[in-house]
Amino acid sequence: MTLAEYLKAKELTQREFARAVEVSASYMNEIVQGAKTPSMSVAAKIEALTDGEVRMASLIVSPKDAA
Repeated sequence: MTLAEYLKAKELTQREFARAVEVSASYMNEIVQGAKTPSMSVAAKIEALTDGEVRMASLIVSPKDAA
């Protein structure tokens, strides 16, 4: 499940989830849109807060995948 799908399913705003993850709302938006790759610690926190529904691996894009 993508982060966007998770937020929609749980009826959470990006701002609410950003607060829980302890990042800015603008940074959360960039993560949701795929414009930024979160740090390992932020990705781990997202996975934990979503009870594993959003996997770290789905958030971390390797350079070869981005091409």
